[in-house]
Amino acid sequence: MTRPTPSAPIVEDDLHAYVDGLLDAERRKAVQDHLDRDPEAAAAVTRLIAQRQLLRSAFAPIVDEPVPERLQLRTLLAQRQEPPARQWRWAAAVLVALGAGSVGGWQVRDRWDPMNAVANGGANGIAALAGEARSSYLAYASDAPEDLDRERLLRVVSDKLRRPVEIPDLSAAGYRFAGGRLVATVHGPAGMFFYDREDGTRMAVMLRPMTVEKEAPMMVQTTGPIGGYSWAMRGLGYSVVGTESPTTLHPVADEVRRQAREKASI
Repeated sequence: MTRPTPSAPIVEDDLHAYVDGLLDAERRKAVQDHLDRDPEAAAAVTRLIAQRQLLRSAFAPIVDEPVPERLQLRTLLAQRQEPPARQWRWAAAVLVALGAGSVGGWQVRDRWDPMNAVANGGANGIAALAGEARSSYLAYASDAPEDLDRERLLRVVSDKLRRPVEIPDLSAAGYRFAGGRLVATVHGPAGMFFYDREDGTRMAVMLRPMTVEKEAPMMVQTTGPIGGYSWAMRGLGYSVVGTESPTTLHPVADEVRRQAREKASI
């Protein structure tokens, strides 16, 4: 199979390889640029990532369990050599086992329900990041920022996130840095930086390390009056959140991502 060049057209196989982390750096950048320009492709990748994470979460409790004897390859191959009547009986037994349950984790249980998977912690990627950003914004946006000392704030946040972070400069987008704080999420500490416009409108940028979906395209996430954009790059999740419309926040999110990319390339 011929290896695609970075300039080759992006096809469906590229999107699946992007989700599975199988692309080299050049091709991954080409796909990322394509996703930035094509909202439909970005939405498709988002669905693939969500499906992948739900599958991983659903099977996480049994991934380390031994495969039952009846489902091992040698047993399945042996069944192919048996008379048809016995094969039908074996197939019926498997269906009964799947429907009624069997020993250990190899059962069709309610944890396969995607809603249960999410409720039990399946949503620990970009969707969770966006939800945590909205919750933190609701909790802290109306308060005076905890720390106005930029250098001290950066030291504290970088120490807790165990990586150097920078406060984005959004003055060109009409926002003045107003302060920041550490916030707690179910997936660990996060840094939240607040910005104000001259009319008093406040928005925020939240950053935290990602345990899954360490690379993810930008996606819009809105619930009620609070929304924004979230993405992940090099293991760090970013969320731009506020009360303004997605149309207004999109260029702000683009500027945050541009600065993060520049820092990462140095």
